[in-house]
Amino acid sequence: MSRLEEPIIRQKITGILLRHARQRAGRSQAELAASLHISTNRYAQYERGQREPLLPELEVVAELCDVPLGFFFDDQASVDEEGVAAPQAAAQRIQRKILGAQLYQARQSAGKSQKDVAQALGVSARQVSEYESGNRAISPSELTALAAYLHVDPGQFQLARGAEGTE
Repeated sequence: MSRLEEPIIRQKITGILLRHARQRAGRSQAELAASLHISTNRYAQYERGQREPLLPELEVVAELCDVPLGFFFDDQASVDEEGVAAPQAAAQRIQRKILGAQLYQARQSAGKSQKDVAQALGVSARQVSEYESGNRAISPSELTALAAYLHVDPGQFQLARGAEGTE
């Protein structure tokens, strides 16, 4: 397979996965298209692999179809008779990365260093760095303490709720 063919094949695979996730969730193309604020024809092009959906669109479809976002990016993703065999490890990795970026942004906005945050949480600066890079999961209690320390709403970190407390 040439480098030029890879994106086309990936687009086709994503389309197949979109269709299976939608069908398993019992949703119509029109319903998902309306949620994405696009035409039904455009959504159908996504499922046929003729057009590539944007990441925010995939996030909405994942939420509405109750599959992890990572499902659409995992080469090992499959669909069986019982439904979508979601790649949980990949989804958790993605969620930790998203949460890490959110933690970094909140810390930067508060004008705090990793060392400041580490002292407030009673952990090492390296551990804070691992949280921010998504290489280590943060516990719900640490997340709550961090939010209080940075004077932000803990709900701001809700997107990554499935990743908390997992290693």
